[in-house]
Amino acid sequence: MPITPTTAEDVLQALTEAHPELSPQLRLAARFIIDQPREVGVNSMRALAARAEVHPNTLVRLAQAIGFEGYEELRERFRDFVVTGALGGFAERARFLQRLEAEGGTSELIAGLAAATMTNLEDLWTRNDPGAMDAAADRLLGAGQVMVLGLGAADSLANQFAYVARMAFGHVRAIPSRASVETDDIQWLGPGDLLIAMTFQPYRSETLAGAQQALDQGAEVLGITDSPASPLTRLATQTLSGPTHTPQFFVSNVAITALLEGLTATCVARAGETARARIEEFHARRQTRGIYEDPPRLPRTG
Repeated sequence: MPITPTTAEDVLQALTEAHPELSPQLRLAARFIIDQPREVGVNSMRALAARAEVHPNTLVRLAQAIGFEGYEELRERFRDFVVTGALGGFAERARFLQRLEAEGGTSELIAGLAAATMTNLEDLWTRNDPGAMDAAADRLLGAGQVMVLGLGAADSLANQFAYVARMAFGHVRAIPSRASVETDDIQWLGPGDLLIAMTFQPYRSETLAGAQQALDQGAEVLGITDSPASPLTRLATQTLSGPTHTPQFFVSNVAITALLEGLTATCVARAGETARARIEEFHARRQTRGIYEDPPRLPRTG
């Protein structure tokens, strides 16, 4: 019998560890609790089951699978959590947006977005402690070459991260390269190299395949994803995750952007004089070539 979890954090850890071995319905319920723990303490078993799209008895069986006698015992661990307002699938979210606007106007809609954004940012830094950020930064700084892979909605995130990181570090680049597919670039990775792979629900199979390819060739993988239950977590050497919940119809990138900015800042802080000098040279060259406008002059007074 598993040891009964004593805190909400213990429950989430137990569910994350058990997730790959659970039945499909139990995995669905576990994923919902892992991603939206604040919902557990404020909803009845039937209400939570409806939101997770499982039968109420599934929650009972899930609780028993990690050491509880019944669901209420599990739920008790989450009494101190507050509701996030996260929603279900894309079509449901689009309908919810339309209902919000119809019932309360744009101000109600924006208030929901603002609340979700603030909750996501708060959760982000609870999930990823300074030690995890230091470890990820050291992997990047110690790698021979670093490739950053993000497809679909993650494409802009990957390119923005690589664009800023290259100002300080010359061994970072986004893939796939122009006129290539991701496997063309990943084939050059090997021991001592790092693939930073990003994917968020619904997870891109090409990104997961790319992570596996990098591992097979001896490289390490730093996963950037939205949940400890993400399939990328089971592949990556290390994973950083950020919540993407929103009443918007598609996932929110706000917390992920903050996570990547935090990783870049941590890398620069740990890299020392070499990174500082490269950043200074990069921007001085741009200033010399006239890429930047002169700083605006303040109007004279008096």
